Amino acid sequence: MLKYQLIRSKCRKTLGLQVKYGYVIVRAPYYVTTKFIDTFIEEKSVWLLKKLVEQRKKIDFCDFTQDSSLLYLGEHLMLNICLAKKSNVFIDNNLATEVDSLSLYTPVPRQLNVVISERVSLRSTEPLVRAKRVKKLLENHFKQQAEKLIVERLEMLSGQTLLIPKKVNVRQYSARWGSCNNRGELSFNYLLMMAPIFVIDYVIIHELCHLKHLNHSKSFWQLVKEYSPEYQAAKEWLNTHQSQLHWQNPR
Repeated sequence: MLKYQLIRSKCRKTLGLQVKYGYVIVRAPYYVTTKFIDTFIEEKSVWLLKKLVEQRKKIDFCDFTQDSSLLYLGEHLMLNICLAKKSNVFIDNNLATEVDSLSLYTPVPRQLNVVISERVSLRSTEPLVRAKRVKKLLENHFKQQAEKLIVERLEMLSGQTLLIPKKVNVRQYSARWGSCNNRGELSFNYLLMMAPIFVIDYVIIHELCHLKHLNHSKSFWQLVKEYSPEYQAAKEWLNTHQSQLHWQNPR
């Protein structure tokens, strides 16, 4: 039996299958039983396996090992994994390139250093265990950087649009870059740190515009275009790089 991610919805009336980021996703109504879904997957297994093989050949996953590639602010950086007394993540041994003092027009350095503490390294000799540790350190670092950069950009763009959220959260989502609820609260995916600044700005403006139009109507997209004229290019960038923008667990 193929493994799959099950997403249930009150709005759905039929089963939906999707192969995305190298995984099988099943969207189903609440009333459909797991047994029925398993049978459905079994019947479609030949087609699903073919799609999985095709997609995994195209996808450039970061496996969180030495010299693997990871996007940071739109640039491909090489991971350099090393040991020291204290864990850390930084770019090219140059702390001035961190978001605190980052010039938005300065090219991002090519090497992303992930330092594992010597104490932790003694318990992480297995390659898979070490890769998981590297991923965890990177997740923490990206979240810290996103909380600075996204909030900074949000304040600037909020001032330009005069659209003010009640609350802002930065977290990791599995399948979205941001969200807006009917309480005026915005949430953003910290993996947006992989995207260029113009893409990050588009996602922020997209969610800010939902404060006025909590839908994807023509009026909503007109407002997005007013404040993000290049939004189509941003959407295209996200679509082109989607396979690299969703981290998989090391395996």
